[in-house]
Amino acid sequence: MSARTIITVVGIGAIAGLLMGSDTAHALRVGGHAAIVPSSIDGCTSTAYAAITNNCGSTTTYTIPLPVGTSGSKAVGFRGLGATEANDVECRGQAMNDAHTGYWATSWTSMPEFGSVQDVSMGSLYVGGDGAAYMRCKVDDGASLLTVEWAE
Repeated sequence: MSARTIITVVGIGAIAGLLMGSDTAHALRVGGHAAIVPSSIDGCTSTAYAAITNNCGSTTTYTIPLPVGTSGSKAVGFRGLGATEANDVECRGQAMNDAHTGYWATSWTSMPEFGSVQDVSMGSLYVGGDGAAYMRCKVDDGASLLTVEWAE
């Protein structure tokens, strides 16, 4: 086989690989400020850059929709910040199928340490066919939810 033929075959293979895409999952991340904030706590919830901080005097639960394009298991996690155990962030992933006849959820998962940003893995969340997924996060007073992350 000539060098020109080899280069042509390799080039065609590379182009085909690019056009076909990849099956490798990639992580998607949105800031905590993407949370749905009820009007009753809007005045005591602050946002800075991507983070949402609870200054309401008690634990508040926020819901963050997670756009998903395919069904299957998704690795989920979050980043939180709290000075002490009294400033915890605890999240759980939840999903359902399009007919609302199937429901899946992870366990509630808290930050393992305090005083610095914590990157918390929550395991896998199954999303049913054409379903929807979201994160529910309980954020203690003075704590911040920085981001939520999931694999697509």
